[in-house]
Amino acid sequence: MSRSLLISSSLRKRWWIVVLLTLGAVGVSALLTARQTPVFQASASLVVAPNTVIESATDLIRSLETLERRTIVATFAKIPLAPETRQRATRKLDLEASDLRGYRISASVQPYTNIILIEVHGPDRDRVATLANAVAAATQETARSMYRIYSLKDLAGAQPAYKPVYPDPERNYLVAAILGFALGLLIVLLPGIRASLPGPSA
Repeated sequence: MSRSLLISSSLRKRWWIVVLLTLGAVGVSALLTARQTPVFQASASLVVAPNTVIESATDLIRSLETLERRTIVATFAKIPLAPETRQRATRKLDLEASDLRGYRISASVQPYTNIILIEVHGPDRDRVATLANAVAAATQETARSMYRIYSLKDLAGAQPAYKPVYPDPERNYLVAAILGFALGLLIVLLPGIRASLPGPSA
């Protein structure tokens, strides 16, 4: 019997193994996914600009030149990460530090802009948004106390997350289905492939 016929025969007789392993892999993935703690993300953005109260043309030109060198923007982007900023945001929300365990704050400067993106990851869809906005407000307050000629203006406030960024059930199920299907095919077709191989010569 030719190799293709042997492989086809194995697949017809044992197709149920492929189906069973595929469904089993998806089931295990669903179980593991359900046991994982969901992580939500929310973001707020601020833009660094010269202060509107600047009256001196010299100060205005100097502030614009400094912004071009990116040093001020990079400095402001460090403020949301400071422990003092987190503490100030916690007080704004009338929370204790223990209430925000499991919440991670990050900040970055968007490429080729003066925009600072503040992101918060955590287990509660609403609290990640309120914390991101509170951190943005605390960052603005700190920036005002540090530099007179610059201000951080709200560009976009954080909104409650609709779905978690982790885990991703659809991706997990798809990967599990592919792996289960591939394993099932290997188990079903391997005997036929072996049988079709020529034996050792005498």
